[in-house]
Amino acid sequence: MSEQILKVEHFSVSFDTYAGEVQAVRDVSFALNRGEILSIVGESGSGKSVMTQSLVKLLPAPPARIKSGKVIFDGQDISGYRFKQLRQIKGQKIAYIFQDPMTSLNPTVKIGKQVTEGLLAHASVSRQEARRKAVELLRSAGIPNPDKRMEQYPHELSGGMRQRVMIAIAIAMQPQLLVADEPTTALDVTIQSQILGTIKDLNRSLGMAVILITHDMGVVAGMAQRVMVMYGGRVVESGAVRDIFYHSAHPYTRSLLAAVPRLDADSTAPLEHIVGSPPDMLAPPAGCPFAPRCRYAMEVCRSHMPGRTELGDGHDTYCWLCDSRAGETAQAFLRGERVVHSGTE
Repeated sequence: MSEQILKVEHFSVSFDTYAGEVQAVRDVSFALNRGEILSIVGESGSGKSVMTQSLVKLLPAPPARIKSGKVIFDGQDISGYRFKQLRQIKGQKIAYIFQDPMTSLNPTVKIGKQVTEGLLAHASVSRQEARRKAVELLRSAGIPNPDKRMEQYPHELSGGMRQRVMIAIAIAMQPQLLVADEPTTALDVTIQSQILGTIKDLNRSLGMAVILITHDMGVVAGMAQRVMVMYGGRVVESGAVRDIFYHSAHPYTRSLLAAVPRLDADSTAPLEHIVGSPPDMLAPPAGCPFAPRCRYAMEVCRSHMPGRTELGDGHDTYCWLCDSRAGETAQAFLRGERVVHSGTE
């Protein structure tokens, strides 16, 4: 069994607002092995970015507040670390690539200085050595003419180039864990493929673990070894890519997969979509968060949160339909039949 680099246990994060407590992440647990790519999928507002950014306290507190849980990184519980302790980890051992590089990069500072900043902060190198290393990093991230790019500002680069600069900054210290939060947002398809290919190449060459947050199930299929599906601040299903795509056991996971357009689908048939809206996290439902939108929802789904059901080989789900007491509704779900309860459509 591969060695774990990250283990998160019963992790919960809230935001204290004037309207009340927004329960953004609720009791999330998962593990990540060294060199593994884990993809986290789910609708906007499901808690993906909040959860990953809270692992090393990147969110301002207040309003963000870690309510409970442990974050065990490389054998050490870092959930109680203070700012100075976490500073030694962020950038050096855990690196982030955020959605929009234009807001992550400083528009008034040249690219070269931004890439060398981390090297000078964490490594015992001279400025000349840091600059040489920065050029190599930009080249490794797929940027042509890296010497020229070192003297440019972020606005002089394309969106794809700016994202590659973010990758270069992230891998500067050869981190053990890279978190890529929708790194291909707003990029065209060709550039998306290049960026993802760069991340996968670095994953193989450096042996670093990757958490990839995305909405694109095609990206998941091509990049990840394991998938974690989140909805309403909770994990609803997790498992190997093949299990999630071919043996999904949660209605939300099946709905996400059904909503992906297919080339072999009937062009006259309407596109699949998930009816309804995500839950209000100021007052999340008592039961399964997907119950109000689920065509298979039973009474117990609305009143009680389902526990974890192990389906084998690391494939887990949180759904009452997998309970032996679910009866005919569960059998209909497993057969793929449409069951419509009042109030779900």
